[in-house]
Amino acid sequence: MMTVLLPGIHASQLVLVCLGLATGVISGFVGVGGGIIVTPALVILGMPAHYAVGTGMVWVMGNTVAGTLRHRHEGNGDFKLAVVMAVFTVAGTELGVLLINFGQQRGMADKAVLSLSCVVLVLVGGYMFWQIIRSKSIAAGSSGVPITRTKLSARLAAVSLPSVIFFRKSGIRAALVFPAVIRLLAGILSGFIGVGGGFLTVPAMLYLLGVPPCTAVGTSLSQMVFTAGFGSIRHITSGNVLIFVCLLMLLGSSLGVQIGALATRYLTGSCMMFVLESTILISVIRSVFKLAGITATSPSGWMDVATQLVTFGGLALIVSMLLGLLVGRAYCRRCGCSNALTRYLYQDIEHSR
Repeated sequence: MMTVLLPGIHASQLVLVCLGLATGVISGFVGVGGGIIVTPALVILGMPAHYAVGTGMVWVMGNTVAGTLRHRHEGNGDFKLAVVMAVFTVAGTELGVLLINFGQQRGMADKAVLSLSCVVLVLVGGYMFWQIIRSKSIAAGSSGVPITRTKLSARLAAVSLPSVIFFRKSGIRAALVFPAVIRLLAGILSGFIGVGGGFLTVPAMLYLLGVPPCTAVGTSLSQMVFTAGFGSIRHITSGNVLIFVCLLMLLGSSLGVQIGALATRYLTGSCMMFVLESTILISVIRSVFKLAGITATSPSGWMDVATQLVTFGGLALIVSMLLGLLVGRAYCRRCGCSNALTRYLYQDIEHSR
């Protein structure tokens, strides 16, 4: 059933629900709010950038609340670290909202949002890929040992600065300035491109602070509640939100985020990073296609088709991969098989042998 979102802009209710479901699964598993997927997807469906950003932000708030409650049940997350990081997000989010409103007034919002999305995703994804390649073992243990202890994280931990705080749940010591800077930058992205900033925060916690993967995922979603809440209020007061679209996507994501959070109990940090890297790659390709279509002098039908295929086909592929891994884990537990691959993929198999 097609719904009129705005004059001249229509979208299928089923597509919006499925978009929320698929994004919720990925969000619950890798600790991103989901705006990295939803905001560009809404732009692709024909929604103006400022509406896509505002609507995506309100949806992220609802999605992260559901994800946080589930991860709290699973025992994931460092509430102390989440609060510290959230405090420094407000200023960044406010600046991001002001930037998107400035761009909208000058007719540059669509290009600016997609361009910045591409640049940031390439930088974050490239660094993650580099770390994965040079790391001999990325798998995380259920004992809470971080998947990586990079040289950079060791150097940052050794820096002598005022206000060094010990985060017991994460098992790390960090000067206050490091989580503050991470969340300030993520806050700017939150307000400007309608994302929760998890795709930046999770890798930063893993590779810069040395936080264990499951803890990083739960912490990212927990602090994102504050980020998305403030950003949602600002976008609602700016008139950038379509509530009905948010409700449709939340209908799907409320189930999807439960599945994603449950997967963190069984799948290792290697799976988590692979899914996050795949999500970033798909987001980059999609944004490049859409940006090329916007800047092209003459419209190209095949480019629009390719953009939609990468967006929704890529989401379906990632969700199918996650569900397939969960089914494979159940099969391995039933058959009692344990080899190098299963130990690399599954936490309970890896640590029960």
